[in-house]
Amino acid sequence: MRIMCCNNSAKQSGIETHLSLSTALALCPDLLTLQQQPEREKTTLQQLALIAYSFSPAVIIAEQGLWLELSGCEKLFHSYSQLLQQLQNNLSLCCSNIDMGVAGSADAARLLYQPGFRCKLPESSELERQIRSTSLSLLRVQRRQQQSFNQLGLNSLEDLLALPRAELASRFGAGIIDQLQLLLGEKPCQLTRFKPPVIFHDLLQSPQGIFSKQGLLFPMKTLLQRLSIYLQARQCYCRKIEWRFEPLIGEPSSMSVTLSGSQSNWSTLLDLSRLQLERIGLPASIETIILSSHDFVDGLPEGLDLLGDSASFDRALDGEQSLESSRLIDSLRARLGPEALQQPALGSNYLPEKAGKVVAPGEHQQLAVEHSGLQPLWLLPKPIAIRRHNQQLFWRQPLYILSGPQRLSDNWWQSDQQRDYYLACDAEGARYWLFKQAGTDRWFVQGLFS
Repeated sequence: MRIMCCNNSAKQSGIETHLSLSTALALCPDLLTLQQQPEREKTTLQQLALIAYSFSPAVIIAEQGLWLELSGCEKLFHSYSQLLQQLQNNLSLCCSNIDMGVAGSADAARLLYQPGFRCKLPESSELERQIRSTSLSLLRVQRRQQQSFNQLGLNSLEDLLALPRAELASRFGAGIIDQLQLLLGEKPCQLTRFKPPVIFHDLLQSPQGIFSKQGLLFPMKTLLQRLSIYLQARQCYCRKIEWRFEPLIGEPSSMSVTLSGSQSNWSTLLDLSRLQLERIGLPASIETIILSSHDFVDGLPEGLDLLGDSASFDRALDGEQSLESSRLIDSLRARLGPEALQQPALGSNYLPEKAGKVVAPGEHQQLAVEHSGLQPLWLLPKPIAIRRHNQQLFWRQPLYILSGPQRLSDNWWQSDQQRDYYLACDAEGARYWLFKQAGTDRWFVQGLFS
C-alpha cells in the first residue's frame, strides 16, 4: 500500500507521493490515512464533468481528471480568461484543489499539468517551447524503450522530433509515431466524449447517522444543487423528484415531489421537499440519502432571450405568472398531500353531462373532440323530462324555441345516443337549454343560462 496523494501538513512531515504506507507511518505515527475509493472517485469525476459540460461541448473523462476543449467557446464567455474564471468558481464547489495543464492537444495538456488553477492562457510560442522541452520519461512507452532513449542520449521531446519519422517507426515501433501525432495535434483525439446520463441518480452517506429532519436539509440541499447542475448541462427541467432515506438497520422511507410545471431551481425544490418531509415518518437514524429523477422536459435556460422583441417580453411575463401559479399549487400539494387539490377539466366526450371531469392540478390532456356551440356554464344534476302538449313545451310555464337544432352523437360503438339541442325561453325572457332524444318525442331540459 502506497501514498497516492497528501496534503500540505503531511508534506511538512516528510510524506511524499508513492511512499509506502509503512514508511509514511514511521515518519509520522499520527498520520491520518484514508483508503482510496475508486467508485467515489468515478462519481466525483461525473459530477465535475457535468459542471464542465456547461462550459464546453467536448468533455472527456480521463483516468484521474478531465479534458476540456476550449476552442470555439471564447465568444460565448467574451474571453478565455472569463471562461476559466467561471469554470474555476463552479469546479471549486466540488473540488478544493485543482491541477491544470493547457496545450493544443489533450495528450500535451496531460504532460504540461502544473499544481494550481490558472485563468490566463500562455502564448502559443510558450506552449510549443514547453512541449519540446518535456522529458521523455513522461511518455507512455515500455521500459525497454525508455532505456533505449537513455542509451541514445534522447532526453526531451525535441530530441525525438529531430529524428526522421521513418527512423523512429523502424526503431521504436508505430506506437511512438501515434503518440507524437496526438501530442502535436496532428491526429484527433479518439477518446469518447462525455454525455450526461438520461436519468439522474445521486446519493450522500453519513456514517455517523442523521437523527432529525432538520439535519437532513443540508445534504438534501447539496443533492438538489447537483441536480440543478445536471439540468443546466442537459438544458432541461424536471417534473418529479424522488427521495429515499435508508437507515443502517430497518426499513427505508421514501417520498416523491410532483411538480405542476417544469422546474430547475434547487431552492424551490428544497422548499417543496421540506414541506413534504414534515408529513412523513422517518427511521430513527438515516445513513444514506438518495435523490433520483427521470421525468424531464426540454427547455431553454431561464432568462435566455434569443429574439429580444416585445413579443418575447410578453411571453416572459406570461411565463412568470404561470410559474407563480405552479409554485402555489406545488406548495399546497406538498403541505396538504397530492389528493388535497383538484381542478375541473374538459374531457373527450360529446355528451355534456360526461364532458367534465376532475383531475389533479397540472394534468393536461390533449382533447380528441372540439366542443362548440352555445352552452350554459351550469347544468342540472340530471336532465329533467318536460311535457309537450299541442306542439307547446311546458316546464313550470310555456317554453318557446329560439334556435336549433344542434345534433350531438356519442358512444356509437356501444349504444348510439343522438340528441338535438335547442335554445328556448319563457315569457319572462329566461333562457333554457333543451334537447330532444333523436327518434323519439321525448324532451328534456338540461341547463339554464344566467
